Amino acid sequence: MSLSAELQLFMLAVGLYVFDSMLLLFPNEGILTSVGKARWHVAFGSDNTRVRGKEVLFPNLFLLHRPIFKLSWNCEGVAQQDLPTAFDWGAQRDLFKGLMIPVYGIGIAQFLVFPYVIFFFLTDLSIVLSLAYLYGSIFVALFLVYRKREDFHLSKRKFLSLGFECVVCPPVAVNLIRKISVGLPELAQDLLVVSQTLLEGEDWKRTKDKFICRIGEEIDFEDENTPRFEKLIANRDRLLNEAPL
Repeated sequence: MSLSAELQLFMLAVGLYVFDSMLLLFPNEGILTSVGKARWHVAFGSDNTRVRGKEVLFPNLFLLHRPIFKLSWNCEGVAQQDLPTAFDWGAQRDLFKGLMIPVYGIGIAQFLVFPYVIFFFLTDLSIVLSLAYLYGSIFVALFLVYRKREDFHLSKRKFLSLGFECVVCPPVAVNLIRKISVGLPELAQDLLVVSQTLLEGEDWKRTKDKFICRIGEEIDFEDENTPRFEKLIANRDRLLNEAPL
């Protein structure tokens, strides 16, 4: 195998991983992820980069262990009687703890061990051992997913489809935790309400400004004589004044 072919193979694996990590979000959608045990982070797609009318978002490509939860929010605000019930986000995050080691094992095998082998130590034995490490990590991760498939809302058909995808295309397996968490059924939780509940201090201030900006964009495109316009104004003013939900 020539050096150029080896480099192309490595770049293909990286490209597949990055492409599979890309999320497409509607303007009223965002992702919630944890930062350690006590902090949470909210992120939105890019206003400037859209694919098929959706905003593009790349999660942190190095933090393979972090589940990401996709939530929508109502820019007109949520009526008091429609506020979601309390939800244990910590327990939801902890569902994925057991997958951390095998998923990082997949990543290390895919992007450290295997490239080292093909660039510097290319022998039949080294290739066999690196592939054994890679696929061993994949099968361990899939076994753990299978044991928790009910918690992950995965039918047998969905699990088999996910497993086939991971085995056939190992770069996809690096995203296993993200693929499962972002694919969870829509939770009855409003992203704005959740953000105001979980985020504190500067984290909430930065996120609140993003919400206000997005509501402002909706106001700019809404007819002033509609009930929706009044609701948008009221929700924006509530955020500006830090009024409770």
